[in-house]
Amino acid sequence: MNPRNPRYPCSINHPMKHLYFCIIIMLFCVSTIWAAESRPAKWATPLHEKGLPNLHRVSDMLYRGGQPTAEGMKRLHEMGIKTIVDLRTFHSDRDEIGDTPLDYIHIRMFALLPNQGEIIEALRVITDADRAPVFVHCLHGADRTGTVMAAYRIVVEGWTKEEALDEMANGGFGYHAIFGNLKTFIRELNVEQIKKALQEKSPAN
Repeated sequence: MNPRNPRYPCSINHPMKHLYFCIIIMLFCVSTIWAAESRPAKWATPLHEKGLPNLHRVSDMLYRGGQPTAEGMKRLHEMGIKTIVDLRTFHSDRDEIGDTPLDYIHIRMFALLPNQGEIIEALRVITDADRAPVFVHCLHGADRTGTVMAAYRIVVEGWTKEEALDEMANGGFGYHAIFGNLKTFIRELNVEQIKKALQEKSPAN
């Protein structure tokens, strides 16, 4: 088929194909840059490390993500992480940690029925300077982890509940809307009660 044949008015000659290709690439680059720039700077920063799905840096002392592999645990240690907080209900990280020198805290959190005591327990670990830097995870690093991170933003960093919920739901962590109860839970947190509990002496582990 001749691209210049008038019988095919929609045909594109080679120079035009190159132009269209360049335009598509430019639009993709612009959209990528826009997406990066439109993400609030105070939200957790996405990181990419093998064996560490959905990894994000919340602060220099706090990271979040999905279930790490054994390789991921080693990488966390190399990154300087001291403590792992596991929010899964039924499974342990002991096999994945192996002989990697990481402190392990297991807080069994059920996404359908979270409670404030679990939040206090998690925040006690996260705010303990001797345990930092801390890595918090559940299975996907989205819902239970997102709930703890939202509580951290509110109680420790002074964010409003709506600011914390915005990051939780729209921060690119994979929040599942089916767990709308978690948003309700965050909105109903007794922030002053949690702050008071954190100021009290932590119970022996």
